[in-house]
Amino acid sequence: MSLRDDLRRLTQRLAGRRPSAEEERLVELFRNRAELKKELTALDEERHRLLDRLKLQEGATMRVEEQYSALEQYLGRPGEAYKSLAYFQLKALWRAATKRLEQFASDLARQQKDRERRAQMAEFERHKRARLADVDREFVEAKVLADQLQAEQKLAQQRLGELGGFWNYFRRRKLEDAIAARSLRVETAQAAVTDLGDARHAIEAEPPPASEGISLEGRRAVNLAVIAYAEWLCDRLSADGLADLARQTTLRRVFESGYGGREECLALMERAAKAIVDLERQSDDLVELKARTDRLRRSVRYRSETDPIPVQDSLRAPGPDGREAPGPNVLLEEYFEIYGALLR
Repeated sequence: MSLRDDLRRLTQRLAGRRPSAEEERLVELFRNRAELKKELTALDEERHRLLDRLKLQEGATMRVEEQYSALEQYLGRPGEAYKSLAYFQLKALWRAATKRLEQFASDLARQQKDRERRAQMAEFERHKRARLADVDREFVEAKVLADQLQAEQKLAQQRLGELGGFWNYFRRRKLEDAIAARSLRVETAQAAVTDLGDARHAIEAEPPPASEGISLEGRRAVNLAVIAYAEWLCDRLSADGLADLARQTTLRRVFESGYGGREECLALMERAAKAIVDLERQSDDLVELKARTDRLRRSVRYRSETDPIPVQDSLRAPGPDGREAPGPNVLLEEYFEIYGALLR
């Protein structure tokens, strides 16, 4: 018999009379039993979920241990250790260049966002001032009209008080009608003054608009500058072929790489270490970056009107002198994890 049936039978048995303390404890016991059953079911589901995660983690750990064992055996072979050291030194160079590209892209995106936000706020303030000027002009005109009507009304009321005697009866009637008509105009003018004052306060209290983010043109400008920066980094590392060697570490495992003998590997490690230090110390050449960005802007194409990332093939379009821009296609070959730095 289910718990629900037990509760129903107990409720029917207790219907029509006040349950005893023992019966109340029995009902409470059934309730607690139901709650405990729910909690037990939830804990059982959590246990199965954790067991599944443990199995996945054990599999991942086993794969890492296998890789570690294979790496140990590989490094134990004569002549392989120096090749491995050179491989990881080049990998460190790749990470250093990637980090610098990411930092440049982050700073540039923040500057572009701040610039567009300032322009948005300036436009908001300009529009707000223009609306306030219109309201102020209407407010002054309404205030002048209200003051004039009030002055005329006061003068008319004074004249009405001076018109005594039955012979001024018709004059008083005519003046009273004019005062009544003017009262409506005074109320309307005063209401207009109040409404315009409220409108001015409402305009002044308007919050600034929410940030719209970086516009399409802004994202395109940032992306072109990031691409130009990646090309500039490639040029800095291409003198000794380090750019391509560092990129190969992202395409091949250490077991598949080869850099010659011990002396060649040591020389390569020295060049890579020096290149990392130079990257950390070297300042950005803003003049060259601007020239590269301008060249890209003249040549790149986009797949659609809303796409912020240019077509890969358009980066290698010839410049004004008819010659193709030197260096690798940083988008096509995905230098320095560039797609992670570009704005979508």
